Amino acid sequence: MSISVNKKMKNFLITSALIFAGTVASSAMYAPVANAFGIGVQPSTVEMTVKPGDSHRQVITIGNVHKTKTISLTMGLADWTLDNDGKLTLSPPGESEKSAAEWIRFSPASVTLKPETSMDVIVEISVPYKIKHKGDHRFALLATTLLPALDERGDVSGVWNKYQLASLFYLTLTPSESIPVVSNVAFSNTDKSTLSMTIKNDGDAHARLKGTAFVKDTAGETVAEMPMAAVILDQGERNYVMRLDEVEGIESGNKYNIDFKVNNSFVPQNKFKSTPVVIQSIDYQAP
Repeated sequence: MSISVNKKMKNFLITSALIFAGTVASSAMYAPVANAFGIGVQPSTVEMTVKPGDSHRQVITIGNVHKTKTISLTMGLADWTLDNDGKLTLSPPGESEKSAAEWIRFSPASVTLKPETSMDVIVEISVPYKIKHKGDHRFALLATTLLPALDERGDVSGVWNKYQLASLFYLTLTPSESIPVVSNVAFSNTDKSTLSMTIKNDGDAHARLKGTAFVKDTAGETVAEMPMAAVILDQGERNYVMRLDEVEGIESGNKYNIDFKVNNSFVPQNKFKSTPVVIQSIDYQAP
């Protein structure tokens, strides 16, 4: 069903879509927001607990916020993972040992969106009765289109770019666990304003971390706050990096202490109640 895109949907589609862009001849490159593309997907992330034999239905909405351009997209499936820096990597469906792509049917197979309209894609999930692996299983619903690239003068250059939007699904079989542990909290030897830490998850379900780093002066007063957010996949490891050189409130040459308050919000072993994640505080002298 095609419907008009209201103002709330427009804002969501522009700010929340996961968009990938690259020339047709090369692999896709990540770009967090592409206002010029003007297509969005809602929701961009779906977390769902499932049991063997379950059937579920999820509605994904694809929207076109262009005022004049009609865009056609082909729907498809992919496996996905995150690398050590948290960047998304796509692979053919069914390639991963914990892929859920074979459990999925969707309709329609393609969508054509007139300006300022949206369309629903129905995703049917049929969990098999016999499942080899416990914990998380994943797939991505992709919407793909080809658009001509423009040169510096705004003319069509002759090169076509492939754009893909992904709605990422986590299907978590219970019982399962997410067990994030943070270590190696340290500043870079070559860049004193770069703070990194290793986040490892030995569980069979992903961890979703969210919190704040508090920068405090020698009197213990908070002078700056930095939001923190990260997903660490099951049996995964993440190199999480924070930069302090452009944080307002930090003055060059001064000494500070950084405290952390971070929770894991995806904790199936604790009935999904958030649990604190311990991160050691660290001293910092602004260069």
